[in-house]
Amino acid sequence: MSCSVRIVAVVVTYHPELADLARQLEALSPQVSEIVIVDNGSAISIEGFVASLRDCGNVSVQSLNSNLGIGYAQNVGIAHAMIVGAQYVAIFDQDSLPAADMVQKLYDAASGLQSRGVQLAAVGPAYKDTSNGTLSGFVRVGLFGFSRMPAIAGSAPIEADFVISSGSLIPLETIKVVGDVDASLFIDHVDTEWCFRAKSHGYRLFGVSDALMMHSLGDRRGRIWFLRWRTVPYHSPFRYYYMFRNSVILLRRPYMPYLWKVADIGRCARALVYFGLFSSSRAASTKMMLKGVADGLRGITGKLQ
Repeated sequence: MSCSVRIVAVVVTYHPELADLARQLEALSPQVSEIVIVDNGSAISIEGFVASLRDCGNVSVQSLNSNLGIGYAQNVGIAHAMIVGAQYVAIFDQDSLPAADMVQKLYDAASGLQSRGVQLAAVGPAYKDTSNGTLSGFVRVGLFGFSRMPAIAGSAPIEADFVISSGSLIPLETIKVVGDVDASLFIDHVDTEWCFRAKSHGYRLFGVSDALMMHSLGDRRGRIWFLRWRTVPYHSPFRYYYMFRNSVILLRRPYMPYLWKVADIGRCARALVYFGLFSSSRAASTKMMLKGVADGLRGITGKLQ
C-alpha cells in the first residue's frame, strides 16, 4: 500500500477478551496508519492494556466511560479519522481478526473500483465464523428474501446490497456525503441502515473474496432444519430487543428498499417462532422481541431502559 494513503482503523470495545484484542491489534497494526480504540465503558483500563503491548505504537484509545452504543462509538472514531486527514476508515468489532493482508486486499479493490468511476460506499471482506469456520458470502436482497453470493477466491469484487460493519473499508469522502452512522439505533442494523442510506445516494457496496477475516456471530451457533439446513446464531435476550425494535424503525424509513422490508419481516417472524419456542431462554427472548416491536412502533430509540 502506498505510504501516501492514510487508513485509520476504528475498533469499538466493550468488556473485551484481552487475549483476543491483543491478537487483533497485533494483526491490524502493520496494515493501517493508525488504530483508534473507542471504548464503551469497559471495567478495565484499555489504555493501560494497550500500553503493555509490544509493536502497537500506532494505537490510541478514546474512552467514553459508559456504554453509548456501537454507532456512537463508531462515529467518534470516524471523526478522529477525519481530523487526522485519513482517506479511508476501516471499522472493526473487538472480536474480528483480520488476515495479514486483509486491508491491502480491500484497498486494492476499493481503489480499482474508484478508478473506474464507481461511487463507492464500502468494500467488505469475506469472513469465517470463529465457531465453525464457515466462510460467509455477500448478501443480496431479492424477491425470495436474503441470499448470499459465494465468496470465490480470485474473483473480482462482488456487488452486495449491504456488508457488515466489521472489516469494512469506507472512503471518508463517502461519509461526508452520506453522513455518519445512526447512533440512535445503539446496536443491530446500524450497518444495514447506513448501507441502504448510501445506496439511496447512488453509492455501491462490494465484497472482496480474497480479503479474509475471522469473526464471531452470536453467543453461540446451532444448525436447524427448516426447508433446508440453516446455521442459526443465538444471542442474549436483550439483543433480540434491538433487532426487533430497529427492524420496526427501519421499516418506516422511505429509503429502505421494499424488498428488504419484506425479507426482514419474514426474518423477524421466523426468529419469533424459533427462538420463542426452542431457545433455552425462550420466555425472556419472546418478551424482549415483543417489547422491541412495541417500542419500535412508538419510535423509541437509544439504549434499552
